[in-house]
Amino acid sequence: MSKTKVLLVLVLAVALVVTFTILPGCKTTTTTTAAAETTAAAETTAAAETTAAAAETTAAPTETTAAGGYPAYEALREAAKANKEYPGAPAKDFSLAFTNIMGGIPFCESVWKNVQDQWKLAGGDPNKLYYADNQYDATIGLKNADIMLAKKPSVLINFQFDSKVNSIIGVKFGAANIPIIAVDVPTPGAPFMGVNNFKVAYMAGTEAIARVEAMGGIDKIDKIILMQMPSGGEVTMLRSEGFYQAFVDKYGADVIDPKTVRADGGAGEAEQANKAMTDVLAKNPDAKTVVLTSINEQTMSGVIAAVQTAGRWDPEKFIVITQGCDATGQQQLRDGLTDASIAYFPEKYGEYLIPGSVALMQGQPVPAFMYVENQVITKDNIDQFYPKS
Repeated sequence: MSKTKVLLVLVLAVALVVTFTILPGCKTTTTTTAAAETTAAAETTAAAETTAAAAETTAAPTETTAAGGYPAYEALREAAKANKEYPGAPAKDFSLAFTNIMGGIPFCESVWKNVQDQWKLAGGDPNKLYYADNQYDATIGLKNADIMLAKKPSVLINFQFDSKVNSIIGVKFGAANIPIIAVDVPTPGAPFMGVNNFKVAYMAGTEAIARVEAMGGIDKIDKIILMQMPSGGEVTMLRSEGFYQAFVDKYGADVIDPKTVRADGGAGEAEQANKAMTDVLAKNPDAKTVVLTSINEQTMSGVIAAVQTAGRWDPEKFIVITQGCDATGQQQLRDGLTDASIAYFPEKYGEYLIPGSVALMQGQPVPAFMYVENQVITKDNIDQFYPKS
């Protein structure tokens, strides 16, 4: 064989090796980019409106990946779910900061209590568990983050409602190399723990539709009112837009859009929601048969109070589906003020947050999304999940 042919063969061989080396990397990059674009799309209302079925299974890939790809986190989760001391007291040499979205609210108090209980089970020092109340105030939330940053915790659990403030917090703690776990409202660059907002909203919408059908169909409904929380960002908005999508999938946008009213119910407090609902009622004086949903049950308290004050409350003509099923929501169900609530089980949030925090403290990865389990709670089944004390 001539030197020219030998060189040609060698060149071709090298080319083949390089090609097969590069191609897998290109494939991974393409997949990653596609996945990122899909994730970004899923966090917008427009994408949420494309397919409800996909949203119903959003949590499944994360849970599957977690089971095989996050052994430290999963092992800690098993101890947390058993409500037993974690083997080896893995949190004993670390510190943890927790900023609560609003002290005094049943949901938030349940989360905080479970965090304390699980921190103790993990061997954490109670004196190294730092707490601050954000008081549903963005300015206070930012100040609290600075206070916590000065304490140099091993991990921050950030339970704060304002998405813009969360972006600032993410940058500050990122610069200090302090990991964050975001609760219910995303923090850029941080693992998310909470609900799949579109999924729970779609569940609520499906429950409402069953009641609409029992009432005689969508033609019997004057208005569908979504009491939203724009300050929480696009992801939190899905908690109501998924509700809307369930109705669109059932009846069509041409039927649902003229009946739908979107209102800014504030940051999740009754007072802001009361004012918002008062304005909605004034603009829709003829709306008598109404479907209502809200970001949480404190919001719904204000909404219902506004309807009652206006003299327009009739439980036979209002279909009310809430989110959370905390102590307030449970009482609303038992009092017949609401028809159903999608339970988030805040009393179990620590079973995700502490294993996630301890795993990060140990330098171990955690799932990007730690979604809680959910359940439709009604007056008929509430005692099964929350027996009367």
